[in-house]
Amino acid sequence: MRGSRLLRRGFASAIVAASVLLTACDPVAFISNQSLRFVEKKLVPPMLKDGDVVMACQSGVATAPLIMATENLGANADQLGTLLYTTAGLCAEMEANENELRYLRAAKAGNVDEAQDARIAQKRFAELAARRQLVAYERFVRYYEKRYDIKIGEECTDFYREFDEFVYMLGLVTGLQAVLNDVVAQQAVGVPMDIAAKAERAFSCLDNKKWWGVPMAARAVIWNVLPGADEGKDVWATFNAAMLEGEASGVRLPHALYALSAVGKDDQARVRDAIRRFANVKEDFKPNPKYRLADSMAAMVITTVSDRMWTEGAGTRTPLGSLGKFWDEKAEKAESGVDIGDLL
Repeated sequence: MRGSRLLRRGFASAIVAASVLLTACDPVAFISNQSLRFVEKKLVPPMLKDGDVVMACQSGVATAPLIMATENLGANADQLGTLLYTTAGLCAEMEANENELRYLRAAKAGNVDEAQDARIAQKRFAELAARRQLVAYERFVRYYEKRYDIKIGEECTDFYREFDEFVYMLGLVTGLQAVLNDVVAQQAVGVPMDIAAKAERAFSCLDNKKWWGVPMAARAVIWNVLPGADEGKDVWATFNAAMLEGEASGVRLPHALYALSAVGKDDQARVRDAIRRFANVKEDFKPNPKYRLADSMAAMVITTVSDRMWTEGAGTRTPLGSLGKFWDEKAEKAESGVDIGDLL
Protein backbone atom coordinates (compact mmCIF):
# COMPACT_ATOMS: atom_id res chain seq x y z
CA MET A 1 0.00 0.00 0.00
CA ARG A 2 2.75 2.39 1.05
CA GLY A 3 4.77 1.32 -1.98
CA SER A 4 1.81 2.11 -4.25
CA ARG A 5 1.52 5.62 -2.83
CA LEU A 6 5.24 6.17 -3.29
CA LEU A 7 4.92 5.00 -6.89
CA ARG A 8 2.06 7.43 -7.59
CA ARG A 9 4.01 10.27 -6.01
CA GLY A 10 7.04 9.42 -8.07
CA PHE A 11 4.96 9.33 -11.25
CA ALA A 12 3.40 12.72 -10.44
CA SER A 13 6.82 14.19 -9.70
CA ALA A 14 8.07 12.93 -13.04
CA ILE A 15 5.19 14.65 -14.84
CA VAL A 16 5.88 17.95 -13.07
CA ALA A 17 9.59 17.63 -13.78
CA ALA A 18 8.89 16.98 -17.47
CA SER A 19 6.56 19.97 -17.63
CA VAL A 20 9.20 22.20 -16.10
CA LEU A 21 11.73 21.00 -18.66
CA LEU A 22 9.27 21.78 -21.44
CA THR A 23 9.00 25.37 -20.19
CA ALA A 24 12.63 26.14 -20.91
CA CYS A 25 13.76 24.66 -17.60
CA ASP A 26 12.22 27.63 -15.75
CA PRO A 27 10.09 26.38 -12.84
CA VAL A 28 9.07 29.93 -11.86
CA ALA A 29 7.65 30.63 -15.33
CA PHE A 30 5.89 27.26 -15.28
CA ILE A 31 4.22 27.96 -11.93
CA SER A 32 3.27 31.49 -13.01
CA ASN A 33 1.65 30.27 -16.22
CA GLN A 34 -0.21 27.52 -14.38
CA SER A 35 -1.49 30.11 -11.92
CA LEU A 36 -2.85 32.19 -14.80
CA ARG A 37 -4.54 29.14 -16.31
CA PHE A 38 -6.16 28.55 -12.90
CA VAL A 39 -7.49 32.13 -12.93
CA GLU A 40 -8.86 31.62 -16.45
CA LYS A 41 -10.63 28.38 -15.57
CA LYS A 42 -11.83 29.06 -12.03
CA LEU A 43 -12.08 32.82 -11.46
CA VAL A 44 -13.03 34.32 -14.83
CA PRO A 45 -16.21 32.23 -15.44
CA PRO A 46 -17.94 33.47 -12.24
CA MET A 47 -17.19 37.06 -13.26
CA LEU A 48 -18.72 36.49 -16.72
CA LYS A 49 -21.78 34.90 -15.11
CA ASP A 50 -22.32 37.89 -12.82
CA GLY A 51 -24.31 40.77 -14.27
CA ASP A 52 -22.69 43.48 -12.14
CA VAL A 53 -20.80 45.70 -14.60
CA VAL A 54 -19.51 48.06 -11.91
CA MET A 55 -18.01 45.18 -9.94
CA ALA A 56 -16.42 43.81 -13.10
CA CYS A 57 -14.85 47.14 -14.00
CA GLN A 58 -13.55 47.68 -10.48
CA SER A 59 -12.15 44.15 -10.48
CA GLY A 60 -10.28 44.97 -13.67
CA VAL A 61 -8.81 48.13 -12.15
CA ALA A 62 -7.80 46.32 -8.96
CA THR A 63 -6.38 43.10 -10.37
CA ALA A 64 -4.86 44.07 -13.72
CA PRO A 65 -1.56 45.30 -12.17
CA LEU A 66 -1.30 42.12 -10.08
CA ILE A 67 -1.94 39.79 -13.01
CA MET A 68 0.41 41.74 -15.27
CA ALA A 69 3.15 41.44 -12.62
CA THR A 70 3.36 37.71 -13.37
CA GLU A 71 5.05 38.63 -16.65
CA ASN A 72 8.11 39.57 -14.59
CA LEU A 73 8.24 35.88 -13.66
CA GLY A 74 8.05 34.70 -17.26
CA ALA A 75 4.28 34.22 -17.61
CA ASN A 76 2.19 35.23 -20.62
CA ALA A 77 -0.67 37.39 -19.32
CA ASP A 78 -1.85 38.79 -22.65
CA GLN A 79 -5.22 37.03 -22.76
CA LEU A 80 -6.14 37.93 -19.20
CA GLY A 81 -4.71 41.38 -19.85
CA THR A 82 -7.13 41.82 -22.74
CA LEU A 83 -10.05 40.94 -20.47
CA LEU A 84 -8.94 42.98 -17.45
CA TYR A 85 -7.97 46.14 -19.35
CA THR A 86 -11.29 45.92 -21.19
CA THR A 87 -13.24 45.82 -17.94
CA ALA A 88 -11.01 48.54 -16.43
CA GLY A 89 -11.81 50.68 -19.44
CA LEU A 90 -15.49 50.44 -18.53
CA CYS A 91 -14.84 52.37 -15.30
CA ALA A 92 -13.29 55.25 -17.22
CA GLU A 93 -16.11 55.16 -19.79
CA MET A 94 -18.72 55.40 -17.05
CA GLU A 95 -16.97 58.45 -15.58
CA ALA A 96 -16.81 60.03 -19.02
CA ASN A 97 -20.54 59.39 -19.49
CA GLU A 98 -21.37 60.94 -16.12
CA ASN A 99 -19.46 64.08 -16.99
CA GLU A 100 -21.16 64.27 -20.37
CA LEU A 101 -24.53 64.27 -18.61
CA ARG A 102 -23.24 66.99 -16.26
CA TYR A 103 -22.19 69.00 -19.31
CA LEU A 104 -25.62 68.65 -20.91
CA ARG A 105 -27.42 69.75 -17.73
CA ALA A 106 -25.11 72.73 -17.28
CA ALA A 107 -25.44 73.75 -20.92
CA LYS A 108 -29.24 73.49 -20.66
CA ALA A 109 -29.17 75.72 -17.55
CA GLY A 110 -26.83 78.23 -19.19
CA ASN A 111 -24.04 77.60 -16.68
CA VAL A 112 -21.04 78.12 -18.95
CA ASP A 113 -18.28 77.48 -16.40
CA GLU A 114 -19.85 74.24 -15.17
CA ALA A 115 -20.45 73.07 -18.73
CA GLN A 116 -16.87 73.78 -19.71
CA ASP A 117 -15.47 71.99 -16.66
CA ALA A 118 -17.70 68.96 -17.32
CA ARG A 119 -16.57 68.76 -20.94
CA ILE A 120 -12.91 68.84 -19.88
CA ALA A 121 -13.51 66.06 -17.36
CA GLN A 122 -15.36 64.03 -19.98
CA LYS A 123 -12.41 64.24 -22.36
CA ARG A 124 -9.95 63.29 -19.61
CA PHE A 125 -11.87 60.13 -18.75
CA ALA A 126 -12.40 59.32 -22.43
CA GLU A 127 -8.63 59.53 -22.84
CA LEU A 128 -8.12 57.17 -19.90
CA ALA A 129 -10.67 54.75 -21.35
CA ALA A 130 -8.95 54.87 -24.75
CA ARG A 131 -5.53 54.19 -23.16
CA ARG A 132 -6.79 51.15 -21.28
CA GLN A 133 -8.69 49.86 -24.29
CA LEU A 134 -5.70 50.30 -26.56
CA VAL A 135 -3.60 48.24 -24.12
CA ALA A 136 -6.30 45.55 -24.22
CA TYR A 137 -6.32 45.58 -28.02
CA GLU A 138 -2.53 45.48 -28.32
CA ARG A 139 -2.31 42.54 -25.93
CA PHE A 140 -5.01 40.75 -27.91
CA VAL A 141 -3.12 41.25 -31.17
CA ARG A 142 0.20 40.17 -29.68
CA TYR A 143 -1.21 36.98 -28.19
CA TYR A 144 -3.18 35.77 -31.22
CA GLU A 145 -0.64 36.68 -33.86
CA LYS A 146 2.07 34.80 -31.96
CA ARG A 147 -0.06 31.92 -30.68
CA TYR A 148 -1.80 31.17 -33.98
CA ASP A 149 0.83 32.55 -36.38
CA ILE A 150 -1.65 34.85 -38.14
CA LYS A 151 -2.09 38.53 -38.93
CA ILE A 152 -5.26 40.02 -37.45
CA GLY A 153 -7.51 41.14 -40.27
CA GLU A 154 -5.69 39.09 -42.88
CA GLU A 155 -6.01 35.45 -41.81
CA CYS A 156 -8.35 33.24 -39.79
CA THR A 157 -7.60 30.18 -37.74
CA ASP A 158 -9.27 27.42 -35.76
CA PHE A 159 -9.32 28.20 -32.04
CA TYR A 160 -8.21 25.77 -29.36
CA ARG A 161 -10.77 26.76 -26.72
CA GLU A 162 -14.02 28.70 -26.38
CA PHE A 163 -12.18 31.14 -24.12
CA ASP A 164 -9.81 31.85 -27.02
CA GLU A 165 -12.75 32.76 -29.24
CA PHE A 166 -14.36 34.92 -26.57
CA VAL A 167 -11.20 36.94 -25.93
CA TYR A 168 -10.64 37.26 -29.70
CA MET A 169 -14.08 38.83 -30.08
CA LEU A 170 -13.56 40.98 -26.99
CA GLY A 171 -10.25 42.27 -28.28
CA LEU A 172 -11.81 43.37 -31.56
CA VAL A 173 -14.76 45.11 -29.88
CA THR A 174 -12.42 46.84 -27.43
CA GLY A 175 -10.25 48.06 -30.29
CA LEU A 176 -13.30 49.77 -31.80
CA GLN A 177 -14.14 51.30 -28.41
CA ALA A 178 -10.60 52.65 -28.16
CA VAL A 179 -11.03 54.41 -31.52
CA LEU A 180 -14.34 55.99 -30.47
CA ASN A 181 -13.10 57.17 -27.07
CA ASP A 182 -9.94 58.61 -28.60
CA VAL A 183 -12.10 60.66 -30.96
CA VAL A 184 -13.93 62.11 -27.93
CA ALA A 185 -10.53 62.80 -26.32
CA GLN A 186 -9.43 64.69 -29.45
CA GLN A 187 -7.05 61.84 -30.34
CA ALA A 188 -4.87 62.46 -27.29
CA VAL A 189 -3.88 58.78 -27.23
CA GLY A 190 -3.24 58.31 -30.92
CA VAL A 191 -5.22 55.09 -31.35
CA PRO A 192 -4.56 53.80 -34.90
CA MET A 193 -7.55 54.51 -37.09
CA ASP A 194 -6.93 51.42 -39.22
CA ILE A 195 -8.19 49.24 -36.36
CA ALA A 196 -11.71 49.52 -37.80
CA ALA A 197 -10.75 48.12 -41.20
CA LYS A 198 -8.76 45.27 -39.64
CA ALA A 199 -11.59 44.46 -37.25
CA GLU A 200 -14.16 44.37 -40.06
CA ARG A 201 -12.24 41.58 -41.74
CA ALA A 202 -11.29 39.82 -38.50
CA PHE A 203 -14.88 39.56 -37.26
CA SER A 204 -15.61 37.26 -40.22
CA CYS A 205 -13.43 34.63 -38.50
CA LEU A 206 -16.03 34.16 -35.75
CA ASP A 207 -19.22 32.10 -35.77
CA ASN A 208 -21.97 34.72 -35.84
CA LYS A 209 -24.65 32.49 -34.30
CA LYS A 210 -22.40 31.14 -31.57
CA TRP A 211 -21.42 34.65 -30.53
CA TRP A 212 -24.90 36.15 -30.29
CA GLY A 213 -24.91 38.04 -33.60
CA VAL A 214 -22.09 40.31 -32.42
CA PRO A 215 -19.69 39.65 -35.35
CA MET A 216 -22.22 40.76 -37.98
CA ALA A 217 -23.50 43.67 -35.86
CA ALA A 218 -19.93 44.90 -35.32
CA ARG A 219 -19.21 44.66 -39.03
CA ALA A 220 -22.37 46.64 -39.74
CA VAL A 221 -21.16 49.36 -37.37
CA ILE A 222 -17.93 49.58 -39.35
CA TRP A 223 -19.81 49.63 -42.67
CA ASN A 224 -21.59 52.73 -41.41
CA VAL A 225 -18.29 54.37 -40.48
CA LEU A 226 -15.81 53.59 -43.27
CA PRO A 227 -16.44 55.49 -46.51
CA GLY A 228 -17.80 53.19 -49.20
CA ALA A 229 -17.83 50.12 -46.93
CA ASP A 230 -21.63 49.91 -47.03
CA GLU A 231 -21.78 49.63 -50.81
CA GLY A 232 -23.97 46.69 -51.80
CA LYS A 233 -24.86 45.92 -48.17
CA ASP A 234 -28.16 46.30 -46.33
CA VAL A 235 -26.70 47.63 -43.08
CA TRP A 236 -29.92 48.05 -41.11
CA ALA A 237 -31.25 44.63 -42.16
CA THR A 238 -27.95 43.18 -40.91
CA PHE A 239 -28.52 44.82 -37.54
CA ASN A 240 -32.03 43.41 -37.40
CA ALA A 241 -30.82 39.87 -38.11
CA ALA A 242 -28.03 40.26 -35.53
CA MET A 243 -30.49 41.45 -32.87
CA LEU A 244 -32.66 38.41 -33.48
CA GLU A 245 -29.61 36.24 -32.84
CA GLY A 246 -28.86 38.20 -29.69
CA GLU A 247 -32.37 37.84 -28.34
CA ALA A 248 -32.38 34.12 -29.08
CA SER A 249 -29.05 33.54 -27.34
CA GLY A 250 -29.59 35.79 -24.34
CA VAL A 251 -27.00 38.47 -25.09
CA ARG A 252 -28.25 41.78 -26.50
CA LEU A 253 -24.92 43.29 -27.50
CA PRO A 254 -26.15 43.67 -31.11
CA HIS A 255 -28.84 46.04 -29.78
CA ALA A 256 -26.14 48.20 -28.19
CA LEU A 257 -24.10 48.22 -31.40
CA TYR A 258 -27.23 49.14 -33.37
CA ALA A 259 -27.88 52.05 -31.00
CA LEU A 260 -24.30 53.33 -31.22
CA SER A 261 -24.34 53.12 -35.00
CA ALA A 262 -27.63 55.03 -35.17
CA VAL A 263 -26.17 57.68 -32.84
CA GLY A 264 -23.17 57.99 -35.14
CA LYS A 265 -25.51 58.52 -38.09
CA ASP A 266 -27.65 60.94 -36.05
CA ASP A 267 -30.66 58.79 -36.93
CA GLN A 268 -32.92 59.62 -33.97
CA ALA A 269 -35.74 57.32 -35.09
CA ARG A 270 -33.42 54.32 -35.11
CA VAL A 271 -31.81 55.35 -31.82
CA ARG A 272 -35.24 55.22 -30.21
CA ASP A 273 -36.00 51.97 -31.97
CA ALA A 274 -32.83 50.39 -30.54
CA ILE A 275 -33.68 51.49 -27.01
CA ARG A 276 -37.28 50.31 -27.27
CA ARG A 277 -36.28 46.99 -28.76
CA PHE A 278 -33.80 46.38 -25.95
CA ALA A 279 -36.26 47.41 -23.24
CA ASN A 280 -39.27 45.60 -24.70
CA VAL A 281 -37.61 42.28 -25.42
CA LYS A 282 -39.95 39.30 -25.30
CA GLU A 283 -41.16 38.19 -21.88
CA ASP A 284 -39.48 34.81 -22.28
CA PHE A 285 -36.06 36.43 -22.77
CA LYS A 286 -33.45 35.21 -20.31
CA PRO A 287 -29.85 36.44 -20.18
CA ASN A 288 -27.30 33.81 -21.15
CA PRO A 289 -26.25 32.30 -17.79
CA LYS A 290 -22.61 31.86 -18.89
CA TYR A 291 -22.28 35.42 -20.21
CA ARG A 292 -24.70 37.49 -18.15
CA LEU A 293 -22.02 40.20 -17.87
CA ALA A 294 -22.06 40.69 -21.65
CA ASP A 295 -25.81 41.37 -21.62
CA SER A 296 -25.35 43.76 -18.69
CA MET A 297 -22.68 45.62 -20.65
CA ALA A 298 -25.23 46.02 -23.44
CA ALA A 299 -27.72 47.37 -20.90
CA MET A 300 -25.13 49.91 -19.75
CA VAL A 301 -24.64 51.16 -23.32
CA ILE A 302 -28.37 51.37 -24.02
CA THR A 303 -29.04 53.17 -20.73
CA THR A 304 -26.23 55.62 -21.43
CA VAL A 305 -27.70 56.48 -24.84
CA SER A 306 -31.15 56.84 -23.29
CA ASP A 307 -29.79 59.03 -20.46
CA ARG A 308 -28.15 61.33 -22.99
CA MET A 309 -31.42 61.74 -24.90
CA TRP A 310 -33.46 62.29 -21.73
CA THR A 311 -30.99 64.84 -20.38
CA GLU A 312 -31.00 66.81 -23.61
CA GLY A 313 -34.78 66.73 -23.82
CA ALA A 314 -35.98 66.81 -20.21
CA GLY A 315 -32.98 67.79 -18.11
CA THR A 316 -32.68 64.49 -16.21
CA ARG A 317 -31.41 61.03 -16.97
CA THR A 318 -33.85 58.19 -17.73
CA PRO A 319 -36.24 57.79 -14.77
CA LEU A 320 -36.44 54.39 -13.12
CA GLY A 321 -38.75 52.05 -15.00
CA SER A 322 -38.80 54.33 -18.05
CA LEU A 323 -36.17 52.76 -20.28
CA GLY A 324 -37.83 52.48 -23.69
CA LYS A 325 -40.11 55.47 -22.98
CA PHE A 326 -39.44 59.10 -23.82
CA TRP A 327 -40.32 62.44 -22.22
CA ASP A 328 -42.10 63.80 -25.32
CA GLU A 329 -44.45 60.87 -25.75
CA LYS A 330 -48.01 60.81 -24.50
CA ALA A 331 -48.05 59.45 -20.93
CA GLU A 332 -49.71 56.09 -20.46
CA LYS A 333 -52.14 55.22 -17.75
CA ALA A 334 -51.27 52.50 -15.32
CA GLU A 335 -53.88 49.89 -14.47
CA SER A 336 -54.59 51.76 -11.24
CA GLY A 337 -55.43 54.86 -13.22
CA VAL A 338 -52.39 56.76 -12.03
CA ASP A 339 -50.63 58.79 -14.72
CA ILE A 340 -47.13 57.33 -15.11
CA GLY A 341 -45.89 60.83 -15.89
CA ASP A 342 -46.81 61.90 -12.35
CA LEU A 343 -44.37 59.36 -10.96
CA LEU A 344 -41.36 60.67 -12.87
